[in-house]
Amino acid sequence: MPSTSNKTARIGGEGLVVDTAVFLPVADRKRHAHGHVGGNVARNVGGAIELLDLPCHSEPVAPICFVTGASSFVARALVPRLVAGNRLRLLVRPGQHLPQFADIAHERVEGRLEDEGVLAEALRGVDRVVHLAALVSFRPEDRNAMLAINADGTARLAQLAKAAAVRRFLHISTISAVGYSDLPVELDEHTPFNFGPLKFGYSDSKFAAEQHVLDAAQAGLDAVIVNPPSMYGPGDRRKGGDSLLGAVMQGKVKFAPPGGTNVANVDDVCDGMIAALERGRTGERYLLGGENLTGLELLQRIAKAVGGHAPKRTAPRSLLLLASRLLRLKERLFGSKPPITSEIVRLAALYMWYSSDKAERELDWRAGPVDAGIAAAWREIDPN
Repeated sequence: MPSTSNKTARIGGEGLVVDTAVFLPVADRKRHAHGHVGGNVARNVGGAIELLDLPCHSEPVAPICFVTGASSFVARALVPRLVAGNRLRLLVRPGQHLPQFADIAHERVEGRLEDEGVLAEALRGVDRVVHLAALVSFRPEDRNAMLAINADGTARLAQLAKAAAVRRFLHISTISAVGYSDLPVELDEHTPFNFGPLKFGYSDSKFAAEQHVLDAAQAGLDAVIVNPPSMYGPGDRRKGGDSLLGAVMQGKVKFAPPGGTNVANVDDVCDGMIAALERGRTGERYLLGGENLTGLELLQRIAKAVGGHAPKRTAPRSLLLLASRLLRLKERLFGSKPPITSEIVRLAALYMWYSSDKAERELDWRAGPVDAGIAAAWREIDPN
């Protein structure tokens, strides 16, 4: 027989109102709407929900998981995976809607990583944090904004999470915070960060964010870092019809870049994130890489998925390096115009190949081919 005790639980607070109905089975929500929860009485007091004589059952209560960046491409695949075993609390920008999660029980918190008060309130009672939010840009003009959001925002969240006694903190970083090579060799978690001289704001800000998380882990926060690669799947606006997939479809890509990159299906990477949340070691980082492909190989995979034509030739590396320098001079005068920026062109000449042996060994995880992710992304862009 479950043990019970009579308690009064006030849920909600200044700036944060929790709709308790989202945590009830669908069959019980109608009764909740009429003010009855399992035979108990619920009433609205000053905008918050007050439950009277709330029974306390012996069954374990699912932990609350606070997710930042809930509107992101990755969150679209990750949040449904977090539903099992977690009560979700999602951070979204003010006024932003999440129709993709309409059928998923969750609390909504409006705010930004700069809003310390909102974050502190949102972290009350939280057991786990999954930190996805970041500004992703390869525009030189966005460097300071990325340092403020990606680095300072992560430091703020990690400190507040430690103060709130959060039991697990998963930081979603990037392979761009690891390192690169001029040669086709695989790098790993121990590769020294060498993006600094290139002055890429995204790489520098995400590397700085990792250092803040590791510092918090040294101070007692149970934190784990994962480094995903370039991901393909439905919902990524950056790889939409006016970007790489569409360009290949229209035959606009005449030369393949001379470097190489690591790519993966977003679904596989999100499985790795769940594995790291559950089994990752405190203070460790895990590369969640997929396939290491040359620029030409990636374009051939995309062409096969979208029915387009891949280029037959690869541009000389020296040509891309020159083009990057000239484009940077132009950007200083007129500003950058994504998706092609000097930083993107410079990256295309590098090899960003990685080994995921550590994640495979410690997390019992492995990514499959990227093709399914490319196909899913294209189906959403062109349903026909």
